Amino acid sequence: MPLAAAAGAAGLPDLLLLLIAAGLVVLAGLFAMTDAALVVVSPARAAELARDGARGARQLHAVATDVVRHINLLLLLRLVCELTATTLVALVAVDTFGAGWTAALITAGAMTVVSFVVVGVAPRTIGRQHAYAVGRVTAPLVRGLGRALNPLASLLILIGNAVTPGRGFREGPFATQIELRELVDLAEQRGVVEHGERQMIHSVFSLGTTIAREVMVPRTEMVWIESQKTLRQALALFLRSGFSRIPVIGENVDDVLGVLYLKDVVRRLHADPAAEELPVVELMREAIFVPESKPVDDLLSKLRAARGHRGIGVDGKGGTGGLGRMQVLFYK
Repeated sequence: MPLAAAAGAAGLPDLLLLLIAAGLVVLAGLFAMTDAALVVVSPARAAELARDGARGARQLHAVATDVVRHINLLLLLRLVCELTATTLVALVAVDTFGAGWTAALITAGAMTVVSFVVVGVAPRTIGRQHAYAVGRVTAPLVRGLGRALNPLASLLILIGNAVTPGRGFREGPFATQIELRELVDLAEQRGVVEHGERQMIHSVFSLGTTIAREVMVPRTEMVWIESQKTLRQALALFLRSGFSRIPVIGENVDDVLGVLYLKDVVRRLHADPAAEELPVVELMREAIFVPESKPVDDLLSKLRAARGHRGIGVDGKGGTGGLGRMQVLFYK
């Protein structure tokens, strides 16, 4: 069937085809805007918004923790919308100007401008400028589409890897951290960022793959105090070690009962000097326990939520594996 008769065969007037194409372009822009927003969204920040009760933050956190898979899906949906819109515009152009170079050039020119401005520039700018606002609004839609269409996106990636020479990327080659790392390196070469800033940005990327065990103070290097020790002895240990918080243990180092704060000891002794013979268990606070295998960004979020500065790492056997300190996490 000639292209000139395609629109007529479908029984759709040209105006309706153009309206459908315009709607698809808007959808493509929405997907592009969401894509740009997800690239800069931090899972830890999204989790904090969810704890604060922000609308859509819980869905945003779920999307951000599996961002590569959702970005692949958004790219697929954007391409489907753009290509379908281009096809509809081509049908209208052929119906109006006839099959030939005129219709082809008009379609190519119009859709290039529309795709660049309406899909490429404007939505992505908005997405990056208002990443968390955009993410919270669009996350429920992205999650719903993900449940239904992610298998299709994964299948297409597998097919693409199969027909591509060399070793492909299991999660797809789109918007990976490798690409972002290379952009940071290029920015340093051009003097846009300093060497220290580059290292800091690279460390942010590695947070998602770093587990708590790798940044914890090892068990053998921990400073702790037995539960039967007095506040006077604890104060001496604080001064000798230089720490402001020390774990309190029971029978052994695997039996962590809580955490003793220097400020609590000083406050109590200042108010009542005779309290120096009290056992440390009288003033210790509840300890925060975390699995050694927990990702560092999740550990940092948990410590911030609990307003704590130290987490006791628990190994696979339930014993004490190490000590996670807030200062060390920030340094990393």
